[in-house]
Amino acid sequence: MKTNNAKLIDRSPVASGRFYSAHANKLEAEIADMIIEAQNLSTYSLKEEDEILALIAPHAGYVFSGVVAASAFMQLKHNKPRKTVFLIGSSHHTDFNGASIYNLGHYHTPFGKVKVNLDIANKLIEESDIINFVQVAHAHEHSIEVMLPLIQYFWSQDFEIVPIIIATHDIEICKSMAKLLQPYFSKENLFVISTDLSHYPCYTDAIDIDKKTIQATISGNPNLLLQQIKDNDAKNISNLATSMCGWTSVL
Repeated sequence: MKTNNAKLIDRSPVASGRFYSAHANKLEAEIADMIIEAQNLSTYSLKEEDEILALIAPHAGYVFSGVVAASAFMQLKHNKPRKTVFLIGSSHHTDFNGASIYNLGHYHTPFGKVKVNLDIANKLIEESDIINFVQVAHAHEHSIEVMLPLIQYFWSQDFEIVPIIIATHDIEICKSMAKLLQPYFSKENLFVISTDLSHYPCYTDAIDIDKKTIQATISGNPNLLLQQIKDNDAKNISNLATSMCGWTSVL
């Protein structure tokens, strides 16, 4: 469904007041505190000349994983705002064979409006039978919304987003979506992948599982990532519901 730009329906925030502060001043202070803590914990920082093409960051409430998310987005401080930010998250509320892009209008946070790149959104929907607009996929979804205030904090200038919610667990469909998005994977754009890691093993088990999952992810080998997730599940670790809740987005 192509957007009629004369009848835009913007998306109001649904996670503010729950996952992060609903008031701009409080939200700014909240993020500033997260950054201070992240700086104290950080053991790695990019150089000014380094170019970031993609980030992976957690999407839980800021009180839980905000410091980790801040440590990821802190790497943007030396990078100029990109033309378009592709936000990719996995659905927590619905399943269907594909992904949904919000192309009805723009996103809002307590910091203000974030424009959706409607040209790219419509193009991806028109050229693919696995990417559509599905209202329920965006109605209550927090996984990409919680990323926006952090980007706004570091990039005060205007930027546009392509908000993509993946609602399939089909590996081949994920591969097809990657091919559709690959032409946009360039220095003029940024990809932000939204995922938490292990839910909800004890601390020592989480450290072990998360380390192995991260190593598989940064290998760049999708088959290795999928195998590692299967291996984690096969260990029957107490209270392990998933080792990566957004594995489809990462894949």
